[in-house]
This record gives sequence, C-alpha cells and structure tokens, in this order.
Amino acid sequence: MPLNTNLTSTGGLNDASAIFYDRKLLTRLMFSLFFQENAEKRTLPKGSGTQIQFLRPVNQAAVTSPIGEGVNPSGLVWQSTKILCTPVQYGAYVAYSDRLMLEAYDNITEAIHDVLGYQAGLSLDTICRNAISGNMTLQYTGVANTEGTVSVVTAGVDFRKASAHLRAKAVMPFEDGTYHGIVHPNTSFDLQSDTAVSGWIELNKYISIDKVHEKALAGELGKLYNIRFQESQNVLTGLGAGNPAAVTYHSWVFGKESFGAVDVANQGIQKIVHQPGDSGVADPLNLNGSIGWKTYAVFPVLDSDRAIELIGASAA
Repeated sequence: MPLNTNLTSTGGLNDASAIFYDRKLLTRLMFSLFFQENAEKRTLPKGSGTQIQFLRPVNQAAVTSPIGEGVNPSGLVWQSTKILCTPVQYGAYVAYSDRLMLEAYDNITEAIHDVLGYQAGLSLDTICRNAISGNMTLQYTGVANTEGTVSVVTAGVDFRKASAHLRAKAVMPFEDGTYHGIVHPNTSFDLQSDTAVSGWIELNKYISIDKVHEKALAGELGKLYNIRFQESQNVLTGLGAGNPAAVTYHSWVFGKESFGAVDVANQGIQKIVHQPGDSGVADPLNLNGSIGWKTYAVFPVLDSDRAIELIGASAA
C-alpha cells in the first residue's frame, strides 16, 4: 500500500504555507497603518497613466438677493482646486541561501515574513506621516508659537480647541460622525491624567461587539470632544523650550478628506517570494532565494484646513 508521503514540494502544502505567510504579513501591516486609515482613498486604474487628480470644489457664496419677476440671475462661475499627484514605488527584500534554510535551528522563512511585514507597514505609515507633517494647520500648547518655544504639557483643552477649530471651518467628520485623532502613548497618558478633562469615554463604552458595523479603529483608546483617539508610537517628536529642552510630541486631529492615499491598480502591497531554483540560469545550482515586498504610494494634502497638527510637551 503506497504511503503517499507529503513532501515540502507537495503542491497543497505549498499553497497552505503561502496562505499562512500572507496572513502573517497582513496582520503586521494592519497593526501599523494608523495614518493611512484616515486618508481619502483612491485607485489609479491600470493603463491610466502615472498621475491621479483629486478635485476639490470651491464653495459658492450664499444667495441673498431675490429673483426679479421674469429675470434670470447671472450664472455661477464653477471653481475648483486640482491636486495632481504621482504614485512612486517602495520596497525591500531579504535574500537567503538554501543552506541557511537547511541548517538554521529556527524557522527563518517565517521570521523574514514577519519582519518584512512590520517593515512594510511602518514604511507606509512613516511616508504618510512625513508627507502631511508641517502641511496642515499647526497648533501649539500654551502660548508657544513655534515648536522650539513649547513647554506646556498637552491637555484636554488643546483637543477641545482643535475640535472647535475644525467645526468652525465646517470640516466634515468621518462617516462615524467623529473626528479622528492620533497621539503618542505619552500624550494619551497626559490626557487620561488631566483632572480638568470631563467626558472621556472608554472604548468599550461606545464600541459594541454585538453590532458588526461598529468596529474600533487600529490602536483606538477612547473618545473625547467628539474625537476618537488612536495611539501610535510612530509620531514625530522634537525639542521645545527649557534646559534641558522639553521633548515635544506631534498629535493629530483629522477631519474628512484632509489628505489622500492612492493605490495603483488595486495591487496594494505585493508579497514576492522566490524559492531557490526559481531563477533558472541566473541561479544554476539553486542556491539562492528571496522574500520581499513592494508597493506604490503617495499621500497628497487635499486641504490643510481639515486637519490639526498639535505640538506639545508631556509629563510622562
């Protein structure tokens, strides 16, 4: 009776391994992509050139004059702002030898997938953060007017001011009816330690596990002044006033359509795996393999009035 022994080359096992690694990669990506989660997302279809255009209409003034009998008023002049952007490629890979796979004590392939998944997520999050930083509405704690003069710890009143600013500009909230904020763990410590803050709502008080349409944002902590806060270590830091200088933390409050994110041909982040032997004559002895990722990305600022970059110190 044949044993039908399953080998590492067995097709079904290879497929199962690929599915496992895909899940591993995506898990790390979803953990890190906090900034991109708040973007206005668009897709550049395949075969549509290298640029994509965002169009922001300019609001018309209120009509306050009545229409005369039988007299048509003058037509309106349509105005809009065009934002053109060009997605560019990013990526990285790890090459390995067949002997490394044979002789290593640990599952090196799994570790490579895990590390590259985290790197891809962190890379996109950082690219997005850097693209919008300094290009939105700046706000400082206390009486500071530059980052170098900041000395006051970020408090609830600063986010109340940011929320009021967005509402005063008629900035639309997201589909969940709130603005979204990103803060460093030290800033979230300050917020939750602020005895003057009233109305902080813990996450489990407004996210119901019984309703599928209600889900937490990545890294979400709670809600205050109609801002849902996400916690991320990947925010910019700097130096403020004092001797030694206070460490400053950049927090964010986003309204809808403040910045964009473009995916090319719905490709997302591509995982690329080459086993030893896949390269043909370029690797005649089947000695080398590689695991990598690549993606297109661009994060254009759509309206600087629709997001607040708040810079303050921390007591943590």
